[in-house]
Amino acid sequence: MRIAPVAALVCFAAWCFLLKSDFAWDDADPEILNQAWRLAQGQNIYRGIDSPPFAFAAYPPVYFAAAALLMKFTGLSFLPARLLSFAATLFIGWALIRLSRRYNKSAWYGVWGTFFLFLVPAFLYNSARCHVQMMAVAFSIWSLVFFLRNRWQESLVISPLLAALAFYTKQTQIALPIAIALFLLLRNRRWFIPYCSVMAVSCLIPLLWLQKISDGYFFFDAVELAKLAYNPLLIPQVFMHHAGPILVFLCIALVSTWRRFRSGEWGVLDCYLGCLFVITTGSLGRAGAHGQYVLELVVATVLYLVVTLRLPELHGRTALVSIQILMLLVYTPLFVGLEEGLYNRAANRAAEKIYPLIKGTPGPILSQQGSFALFGRGEIYIQLFHFTALSRAGVWDQRHLLNDIERRKFPRVITEFAIEEQLSSADDEERFTPEMLRALQRNYQRMAAIYPYYLYRPADR
Repeated sequence: MRIAPVAALVCFAAWCFLLKSDFAWDDADPEILNQAWRLAQGQNIYRGIDSPPFAFAAYPPVYFAAAALLMKFTGLSFLPARLLSFAATLFIGWALIRLSRRYNKSAWYGVWGTFFLFLVPAFLYNSARCHVQMMAVAFSIWSLVFFLRNRWQESLVISPLLAALAFYTKQTQIALPIAIALFLLLRNRRWFIPYCSVMAVSCLIPLLWLQKISDGYFFFDAVELAKLAYNPLLIPQVFMHHAGPILVFLCIALVSTWRRFRSGEWGVLDCYLGCLFVITTGSLGRAGAHGQYVLELVVATVLYLVVTLRLPELHGRTALVSIQILMLLVYTPLFVGLEEGLYNRAANRAAEKIYPLIKGTPGPILSQQGSFALFGRGEIYIQLFHFTALSRAGVWDQRHLLNDIERRKFPRVITEFAIEEQLSSADDEERFTPEMLRALQRNYQRMAAIYPYYLYRPADR
């Protein structure tokens, strides 16, 4: 049991060595930083999609605003955004410790649970990432902490306000307020209307304000444009890849929840875990589903086991605990060193060589990896993942981009595949349509290949 915290520290330290202040290998990160940077410069982040730059904020504004405020002092950098996510991980750990003290009369279970979380790849990946997810989960967990204090000021005012902050950090943070509302409806109806009223008001007022200052584009960008392709057949594969590493503990928690419901001993934690499992599983069929989709489920599972079963003791289940820890002791170092590490180290080395090649050439950059456009030009010209999906859905006319390619507007094009060949991976197909590929083949020629990237310049006429 005591080896888990040590292994977690080693894995986190190794993970931090992969992080850079001016590059991120996950293309979602520079797109989020791009919007925070626009906000720091006083520009709109909720806007239409028919004029360049073809970029919009796909999430509510809390994380963007916090990162923008820090970048007022640091300039364009991933560092402040990563620090926000890491601070959120510390707040999640603090919540585990406080709940452990209250329910187990000892902080040790919460401390162990916090270290254990860093052994879970989905948590480790997002712990210092430029993404809204960790902050959103931290707000949700602290909303739960205040609700469990069972005092009206904290349960009926502070808790729903924090749940609203979670929602305005990431619009899918709905499992906790739904679970609390169900719990109150069935167990404490006297508090049901006050809780729902505060929750409704704290969500409605920001919505009206954001709609007004964005000329109506906030709801359009954060909700309407978020309706991407959905394939339920992908759910088992995505679930096992990202939630599978914690499957043993998740099964223990779900079985315990089921038994508590059957015996009538269930509480708000059981409602939360049950609602979260259903919502999370259903979301995994969405295009682009990744580790952040299961992050809240991972945290809630560990929190549930710490509070209700005194993890890591779990009397009568010692063998299962050992199996779960052994799984992560084997898999997580491989995740850091091989599954993610090999590609990420290569991408970091390539970035150092590519940045000098794209500086000094006027005009926007078309890049599959947004970091090159953001740090090479100060903005991302197009969010390829989103706009390719919107094009396939018939929401956006890809001729905007095709015309730019035909006019050879981009002095540099950077891809993760050779455009001379056909689209070969799901990631590439999610970011380029066949029409885009053919236009690139006609108008661009290879300049360099620096694994894992390919650089192109306008073809000789």
